[in-house]
Amino acid sequence: MQNDRFALFGIFGGFAFFAITALAQPFFSLYAAELGASTFAIGAMVTLKALLPLFIAMPAGQLIDTLGPVRMLQAGSWFLLTGLACMVFSEGLWLLALSQVLLGAAIVIMASAFQVLVAKGSRESRNEAIKRYSMWMSAGGMVGPLIGGAIASTSSVPMDGYHLAFLAATGATVIFMVVLLAVARRYPHPDSQAAEIKTRDVFRLSGITGSYRSGLHLAHLRPVQFGLTATFLIMFIQALYMSFLPLYLAENGFSTMLIAVTVSLKGLAGMLSRYGLNLLIRRFALESVLMGAGLISALCVLVTPLAVGNPLTMLMLVAVLGGAVGVNLPVSIMVMVDAVGEGQRGKLMGLRLLSNRLSQIISPLTFGLVGSAFGLTAAFWSAGGMLVAVVGGFTVVAGRSLRRAQEPAE
Repeated sequence: MQNDRFALFGIFGGFAFFAITALAQPFFSLYAAELGASTFAIGAMVTLKALLPLFIAMPAGQLIDTLGPVRMLQAGSWFLLTGLACMVFSEGLWLLALSQVLLGAAIVIMASAFQVLVAKGSRESRNEAIKRYSMWMSAGGMVGPLIGGAIASTSSVPMDGYHLAFLAATGATVIFMVVLLAVARRYPHPDSQAAEIKTRDVFRLSGITGSYRSGLHLAHLRPVQFGLTATFLIMFIQALYMSFLPLYLAENGFSTMLIAVTVSLKGLAGMLSRYGLNLLIRRFALESVLMGAGLISALCVLVTPLAVGNPLTMLMLVAVLGGAVGVNLPVSIMVMVDAVGEGQRGKLMGLRLLSNRLSQIISPLTFGLVGSAFGLTAAFWSAGGMLVAVVGGFTVVAGRSLRRAQEPAE
């Protein structure tokens, strides 16, 4: 019963966390552009969000297994607070770039900890908690931009409005940290002294390399390989869309509030997609659901330049993309957690977040480079065409592998 209560905190705490980040992040690229950043510079700064997580993703996963998810949520919240404070006080690109490094660390630590917190118990209760967590995570992604857009729209000067949104996210983080402190006092933290790897050893060079070796060892499991590949592709799409869509919409005459509504609709569609998830899981294999969601998402990127000229078609396209992304997250976690024991799930989520961060390095950097050279329309066309080809090829290869695995042995 106690585990159910803390899993419930993981679900609604995840909602609060993603609402806070979604409140500020859609306006980051717009604020950077107001400060004079080029499309490539914005892409490079967004790439920084994935830089530090490359080095801490697996040690953070190891620490979640050792210290427990709630203690790591407390540590991650300090990165979140500091990163948002950098956005509040930034008057140039250097402090704004630092904010992305710190926010990247906060996301990899806190997202992994939340996922471990809800991925406990029997398979049935665990999968139900994962679905609820994913739904409320999408709800946070829906509510955050609406609140941010409403706040930013109160100022007639765009830069001042974005600054107010950053300030609101910082204040919300302080409130979240107070609630987290109360939860931490009641949570049954694991005995770090009895852990297989001591906390101090995790921070040593041998501990860091060891955490990567032990985490990467999980990648030999077929379900883990499938989940990592699928989430890499979907997060590639997610990263370029969330980083550059606000800029692209602004170029095509969308107001600040309409941009916020468009980004918010993606979160709403992701939330609503959970209601059809049970039907999809009953009718199709989890791997098939992942492949379908990836292909739909890639097609959405490809046709974005055709939809952006009309707000209604753009909203419809974003809703489809949000639904596909919303299906991907819980299904990819379900596929992976079934393959490992509870004591390894911190490392597993660290490995998953490592894969996500790799995609979030490659995506904005390459997209920003193409966008800076040829414009955002050309960037969406080229990225969409490449993603459809890659996801289509992966679907064919993975489908054959799945059919071979399901064939009875002679």
